Amino acid sequence: MNNPREQAALWFARLHNDADDHPERAHFDAWLAADPRHAAEYQALQELWGDFSSTSRTQALAQAMEHSHQHQRQRRRLLQGGVLAVVLTLGSAFGWHSHRYGPLDLNLQTAIGERHVQHLRDGTELTLDADTHLHLHYTPQQRLVELLRGEAIFAVARQPQRPFIIDSGLARVRVLGTRFVVNRLPDRLRVSVDHGKVQVDSLSRPGESLVLEAGEVAEVSADGRLQRLQRAASDAFSFQHGSLVFDQADLAEVAASLSRYRQQPVQAGVGKSPRVSAVVQLADVDSFLQSLPQVVPVRLRDVAGTTVLQPR
Repeated sequence: MNNPREQAALWFARLHNDADDHPERAHFDAWLAADPRHAAEYQALQELWGDFSSTSRTQALAQAMEHSHQHQRQRRRLLQGGVLAVVLTLGSAFGWHSHRYGPLDLNLQTAIGERHVQHLRDGTELTLDADTHLHLHYTPQQRLVELLRGEAIFAVARQPQRPFIIDSGLARVRVLGTRFVVNRLPDRLRVSVDHGKVQVDSLSRPGESLVLEAGEVAEVSADGRLQRLQRAASDAFSFQHGSLVFDQADLAEVAASLSRYRQQPVQAGVGKSPRVSAVVQLADVDSFLQSLPQVVPVRLRDVAGTTVLQPR
């Protein structure tokens, strides 16, 4: 197989989307270095493959595959179908790639008390907590999520050439492939990582950034300050299994979390907040709320259709 274009197609079929430690990566690097035409042909194929939102590039890729197919027919006996197999692989992958990597705009919203699991065509899975609103905008270059309200678990499919970014108002979370929770509370943002790595960048404090690994939790305050928290990241995933876990939570966090599961919202009153540690079953939120004054110094007040947690 002496044609650089055919060789590039074969290498592309082998290594596209694979990790940098693929066992054939060293041989591929040597092939690239052996002839400037190799890198040029491979780059051309990447560019054709990379933007399926462009009609002209889609047609160009089709023509390139057709040219390779015709050339294969002329050399069928010599090559014994090897290149044709690569071309057919690329051709059959065309529709899959266009579907998985193409543009997407999706608005997702849950009602109070409702949870929802959304499987996306790139392989990512989102689990929305109650009273959550987010918008997804996918392009061939990046996957962007605007978390407008609430909390969600993100199990992100790895696509190194197309990063997954969450814009949550206070901070921007960037990830290549991992599972984590982003919780947008009224006065702060919390990120909890189950596995993988995420980078959290403060939007109001340029240059302030944290990289979180498995089991780590960070919080962004209303003024953009980033800090790590000494708490279990697994607590953030509890709503998926029907409970809420509070670990030394203040009344603002308790009120916001309970409000996602009550038609009558909960609000923290003015004053020094006691700390609450508890496991609350989502099916029993009202019972927990009524018993709260027995374990922490608060009293419940109904004000204009809102339950106020007033520190005593």
